[in-house]
Amino acid sequence: MDTTLNQDAVAEIWRPVVLTFESACSFDNPFLDVEIWAEFVGPSGRVIRREAYWDGDRTYRVSFAPTELGAWNYGIEAPEQTGLNGRVGSVEAVPYTGDLDLYRHGFIRVADNPHLFAYSDGTPFFWLGDTHWEFAYRESWDKSNHPGMTSQFRGMVDLRAKQGFTVYQTNLRSDMGADGRYWIDGGMPKGAEDLPNVAFYRQELDRRMAYVADAGLVNALGQAWAFSIRGDHGVEHQKHLARYLVARYGAYPMVWTLAGEVAGYGKEDRAALIDGWREVALEIEARDGYGHLATAHYTNERPFADYYQDEAWMDFTLNQAGHGDYLIKASDYFDYLAAHDDKPFVEGEALYEFCSTLEEMGTRLCTADMLRRVAYICMQAGGAGYTYGAQGIWDNVWESPEELDPFMAIFNRFGITWAQAVGGEGAVQMGYMRSFYEENHFWELAPYETTDAGNLFANKAPLATANRDLSRIVAYFGDTVRRKLAIEGVPTGAAYASRWFNPRTGAYRDGENVSAVTDSITLPDKPEVGDWLLVLELKA
Repeated sequence: MDTTLNQDAVAEIWRPVVLTFESACSFDNPFLDVEIWAEFVGPSGRVIRREAYWDGDRTYRVSFAPTELGAWNYGIEAPEQTGLNGRVGSVEAVPYTGDLDLYRHGFIRVADNPHLFAYSDGTPFFWLGDTHWEFAYRESWDKSNHPGMTSQFRGMVDLRAKQGFTVYQTNLRSDMGADGRYWIDGGMPKGAEDLPNVAFYRQELDRRMAYVADAGLVNALGQAWAFSIRGDHGVEHQKHLARYLVARYGAYPMVWTLAGEVAGYGKEDRAALIDGWREVALEIEARDGYGHLATAHYTNERPFADYYQDEAWMDFTLNQAGHGDYLIKASDYFDYLAAHDDKPFVEGEALYEFCSTLEEMGTRLCTADMLRRVAYICMQAGGAGYTYGAQGIWDNVWESPEELDPFMAIFNRFGITWAQAVGGEGAVQMGYMRSFYEENHFWELAPYETTDAGNLFANKAPLATANRDLSRIVAYFGDTVRRKLAIEGVPTGAAYASRWFNPRTGAYRDGENVSAVTDSITLPDKPEVGDWLLVLELKA
């Protein structure tokens, strides 16, 4: 056993440092034929195990982010022939000197309130995501045809961070002919053993993963679309990819989302797809030393999908309400959250801005007003966050084609490009939404229950949330609200100050005082047409 002390390293807390090791021998398949692990022990005694990833030739690297200040001692576990077994060293964790919440407060987790998220230190975390299904291999790092951005990829990351987004919801698209990027010769589906194409990771994916993290965004990463695990080797192939991703990028602030629409839409192989992706999820869970949150990007169904919901590895729901295939009603959210009240709920894909909707009555351009309605319904029903998306970005349209191909005509009938889409007003308004809920302490709010809570929107009444003692009440008045809503149980004779929030502009305006009659108050009418939010605060 070699107990040589490896050179010591220094890392800011929550920020990864990469340790490099050279094996004394080579392997036929240096990825599949060997496992090398580093076990880190922190000042408090916490243990974090990180697998080394193969990075070409005889080089193996360990990526590690300390989660507490002080010295982290580590030891290497490896086959004897590598000459690495028993190597020891340390990483000194020092304070983070920047201003990004992710590194001031730590990786995200499920909060003590199981309906919400928090940073590691307990600070509430609001999930506001942006959809980038093709960030890994089609969004350009060096070029842009947007007049205000020199890089398509970096420009979009920078803008979303500036607008207040907290999550980048991405996918590697390791299906769709991209396998040759991630694997040498495409990997097992073509009959070869899986061997990572380290040149692609070094030259392309590493910098994208780092850029997202350095912008203070959590990367909610999927590996492919559901159908990629079909075939004799598909499940093992995706498990191998999961193993490599966890090793190479697992010290970043991550959420694992498995795959897009994991159950697919074919009855004949639905069960096989669900079972196969479960195996991938369990592989991630076994190898992720940080316990990053894991979920599955669900299929678009009514009632909302719930496979995996009771399984321990799945930490929260990442729903898909769709793009007009079905009506999107408040009762869909209330009913689901009443049945599954033990995990956070995120609306992960609904009515992308500029999308051609899929409504039975005919398609139309999805507007900011339409997506905003769904976002606020989700939050007022008890959701933990929302993922925005824009047509032209998720499908990476560089130039509007003269003739749309049949598939793209379904979703992008209006030929929207990424350069048009990135400036969508809906994205700006989602930033307003995050600010609004943080200002009004969303972590203290819960849906106000009425006798017809599941049908509030259908009955054209406001959707209300409130804190425990009803000293703060937040109500969303959709564009078509026309019914009154009474809040019961307030202190008799209580007086509330009111403010109206315009979700289109992010501005407040003062309202009139509202006084209780006995132990009830009736919410006032909204000031103008359109959707509005009312904030009532109990006066001292």
